[in-house]
Amino acid sequence: MPHTNTWEKKGLLRKFTGNIQPEEILSSNFALHEHPCFEKISYIINDFTEISGVLLNSSHTKIYASTDDIISETKGKFDIAIVVNQDSLIDLANSYRNEMKNRYFKCEIFKTVEDAQKWVE
Repeated sequence: MPHTNTWEKKGLLRKFTGNIQPEEILSSNFALHEHPCFEKISYIINDFTEISGVLLNSSHTKIYASTDDIISETKGKFDIAIVVNQDSLIDLANSYRNEMKNRYFKCEIFKTVEDAQKWVE
C-alpha cells in the first residue's frame, strides 16, 4: 500500500494509493505516532480517493480506533479527516467515526481534500 506524507504547518496530508491491506494501515499509524513531528500537529487528513482495492472490514476500524484512543491519552485533542469517494469506503469510514465518538480525537468524513482542509483550519 503506497502512501505519501505531506507535512503541513499544523498537520499532515496522508495520501493512500493502490491496494490497502489492514496491517499496512496499522503499521503506518504506529510509524506516524512515533514520528517527532506528530507531537506538533493538530490534524491529519487521510486521502483514500486514489486507492484501487481494499481488504478492510469494520473489525479493522475498531482496532484502528482503539489504538488511536490509546495515543489520544498522551496527544490530547486532534482532528482526523477521512476523504473517501467510494461507497464501500464510506461505510468503513463511518464505522471508524462511530468508534471515535466521545473521544479526544475528533473524526469527520469528506468527499474532497479541499472540504477536509476547510474543516481542519
